[in-house]
Amino acid sequence: MKKSFFIFIGLSLLGTAFAFVDQYSGNEFSYKKAAVTETIGIEDKNDSDIEMQRTEEPEISPEPSHIKTPDVLRAVYSTMWSVSSEKKRAYLLDIFDKTELNSIVIDIKDSAGELAFERLGNLADIVSELHDKGIYTIARIAVFQDSRLAKEDPSFSLKSKKTGELWRDRKGYAWTDPASEGGWDYNIGIAKRAIDVGFDEINYDYIRFPTDGNLEDIEYPFWDGVEEKSEVIKRFSAYSKEKLKEYNPDTKLSIDIFGYTFLEGNGLGIGQKLEYLVDNFDYVYPMVYPSHYSTGNFGFANPAEHPYEVVKGTLEQGLERLGDKKDTAKPKIRPWLQVFDLGATYTPEMIEKQIRATYAVTGTTTTGWLMWSPSNIYDKAIGIDM
Repeated sequence: MKKSFFIFIGLSLLGTAFAFVDQYSGNEFSYKKAAVTETIGIEDKNDSDIEMQRTEEPEISPEPSHIKTPDVLRAVYSTMWSVSSEKKRAYLLDIFDKTELNSIVIDIKDSAGELAFERLGNLADIVSELHDKGIYTIARIAVFQDSRLAKEDPSFSLKSKKTGELWRDRKGYAWTDPASEGGWDYNIGIAKRAIDVGFDEINYDYIRFPTDGNLEDIEYPFWDGVEEKSEVIKRFSAYSKEKLKEYNPDTKLSIDIFGYTFLEGNGLGIGQKLEYLVDNFDYVYPMVYPSHYSTGNFGFANPAEHPYEVVKGTLEQGLERLGDKKDTAKPKIRPWLQVFDLGATYTPEMIEKQIRATYAVTGTTTTGWLMWSPSNIYDKAIGIDM
């Protein structure tokens, strides 16, 4: 029997989000330049109901329980700061009780390099609490954007050619070299720890080269500048898949990528080629936020005002580009949808259009979607017939 589900979003908290735009020329589509943009959610760490302290890592059950991946994923995103708060965690659980949401993405390592294992001494208990509610848990790891590792072990880090100090992007984050196998092993180790506390899926973000800041000033300690960036990312992806599947064959592995990778086949200058990533991940999560597209994309002056057309067009072009891989890739494609005001006011109807566009391309039985709200606010409302 069909049920109804929709999420109405309160979006007055965009002060918690950062957006950056980088432009690439030389494309084969109708737009002149492609804006590559990300929105990163950072919860207010001074919130009175959050008390964060570093604690000793708790003892972990050698055989944590896991939940099977839903055929139709309906997920929301949460920072580690939000799930650390009993009040905010209760708010999220209440949403799951009253809607058809079935999955949650939680930061395990953020762009600053903060680790949930250190911040949340009861992380295993939180995962267990979510599992008791039947909620599928996804551990998000910001991979190569990592200020902490870059600082603590500079041998992995990108340096400034001018100063010799850590190179930082426009938002002030430091990066590790995507070609550093030591950096690979560090992140795979974090993924294994997430599996050990019960997470059902490992989700990689920032598997790419930097997009913003003074890119000409970067000195790479490992990348030789000759190997194609997409080959570097492909090697890491294959290596990580091999190591994590050896560790736990049932663990699912997913990746967040720019929506533009579905439109462009050149790696966007950051190493993200859809064809390579589909082969090395169980699921691919394109960030198809309509606000992040350039003027002229899909023939619109402001693509943010046309969520249905942008999401549908992006998914269709990506699957078309995959050619013979299209049928096997389709169930893997689960897009991140925009649930924040940027470029347009995102009403329940605007969010509903993104869901409908997703199902129009991928179907309603073997796919799904994820919702990104930087503030982690997901207010309930009836609006879409599932």
